[in-house]
Amino acid sequence: MSIQSLKELREKCLACRACPLGGQEIEPKCFSNVFSNMNVVVRIMVVGQNPGRDEVKQGEPFVGASGKFFNEAIKNIIHLERSSFYISNVLRCFSPGNRPPTSQELEACRPILDDEIRILKPELVIALGRVAFERLTGMSGIMRHHGEVIVSPRYLIPVIPLLHPSPLNTNDTAKREMFHEGLRKVGEFLCTIGK
Repeated sequence: MSIQSLKELREKCLACRACPLGGQEIEPKCFSNVFSNMNVVVRIMVVGQNPGRDEVKQGEPFVGASGKFFNEAIKNIIHLERSSFYISNVLRCFSPGNRPPTSQELEACRPILDDEIRILKPELVIALGRVAFERLTGMSGIMRHHGEVIVSPRYLIPVIPLLHPSPLNTNDTAKREMFHEGLRKVGEFLCTIGK
């Protein structure tokens, strides 16, 4: 059966048990699966790695420390609010210890990302972190490609890779500035497409 709407896809995601992570109870009545912020009226997509504990508790991606850093940065650098973006992850479940996803886990989630992009038809995808960058483009070397506009060979849409905000909550000034510079490039691209 072909998934026709994000609402149907969300139901499929939350019910997914394609790998051992799906449906794990992380805290009482808080299950590992997290879909997206369901902001369906925008055409700019942000894709990260996977939900953390805060995301599982609230049922929405990028609401923890990384999300707060991201929200503040987009507001200050490109003058946009979180509501300007559709936000999701390449892996839809919390991983034990918040470890990086395995290739099996990423492949189990691939159909959800494929359907999500097909339904949403984003004009730009911002890939936050190495794992999202590699899944969206098939490329490696996020530091080398940080802030570049790359057309995804799989999805045929522009992708701009940025560092993942999670390590930027520290005092690493150089990485913070690199992230901010990448966001400025996002802002420049958005100007070219009239957003």
